[in-house]
Amino acid sequence: MSDLDRQPLVSVLLPTYNRATFLEGALASIAAQTYARWEVVIVDDGSTDDTPSVLDRIVKAATRPVHVVRQANAGAYAARNTALDHASGQLVAFFDSDDLWLPHHLSDSVRALVAHADVDWVFGACRIEDMAGRELEPTTFAVKGHPRPFLSLNTRRDGPLAIIDDEHATEMQIRHGLFCGLQNSVIRRSVFAARRFWSDYLVVEDEMFVIRLLAENGRFAYYDNPHVVYRVHGDNSSGSAVGQDTARNRRIFEEMVRGLERVGRETALDARARQALAERLGRERFWGLGYSAHWLGGDAGRARAQYRQALAEWPWSAGMWKTFLLSYLRRPPAASR
Repeated sequence: MSDLDRQPLVSVLLPTYNRATFLEGALASIAAQTYARWEVVIVDDGSTDDTPSVLDRIVKAATRPVHVVRQANAGAYAARNTALDHASGQLVAFFDSDDLWLPHHLSDSVRALVAHADVDWVFGACRIEDMAGRELEPTTFAVKGHPRPFLSLNTRRDGPLAIIDDEHATEMQIRHGLFCGLQNSVIRRSVFAARRFWSDYLVVEDEMFVIRLLAENGRFAYYDNPHVVYRVHGDNSSGSAVGQDTARNRRIFEEMVRGLERVGRETALDARARQALAERLGRERFWGLGYSAHWLGGDAGRARAQYRQALAEWPWSAGMWKTFLLSYLRRPPAASR
């Protein structure tokens, strides 16, 4: 057995739908990894563009295993579940076809998982760029130079690796997030032995999945240097793509509220995490679904209905009460045009 064969196999799972123009760059990014023992499982989720012919070309040119699975369109999380069913590795890494991995991503993450048997999930920061390669944000672990709240969690260090060792990690994920997106993580496949993604969600399920795993004592660790280049473009599907499209905003916020409600029903949370969930749900319903989606969309009646429900869930915000009461004295912006 060679030294390479003794290293854990990483299954790189790449769901794709109508992203033919990104696929060859994605495979080049994977091939540029300094860690060499990987396979790729690509799930074509019912693409209607040139994806099938591009994938045929990629498979013929591949020097490492590339497996293609085709299915009728079922959404990104269903495609990720399908990819998991075809994974052979002890470790899995999810690749979003429009992003790019930096060359050290797999090697550093695998090294951490090999050295620390109690760690389930390793992640690094992302650098945000536009499609021309211009840097928009140097790291997702800070906002305007200020560290994200999760960096205040207690950790034990192994050089540059920070292993989260804090009983309030679930609460932190609910309130602020750990910023451990699927595309900037490497995860033990055993994490998925008894659980899968909720396939009826389009955007928020990776965040909900992390809450559930933390509540079941999953262990996370991170590097604070960038591992991934997240590329911003008009077709991004994530919550970070919320913008001026009020119909799209409404769908995202409706899914967020639905996901948080489901977590509350189905997950065993401690008292602090459950309080954090009530506050997060109230704020997402009020400011996301009520204000951003309905009020700014010109529907005062639906906005006020969401305001009332949000205040019943979390009545401790003076700003929410003020906005609710003022809604009876003002008209939504769209209704004033």
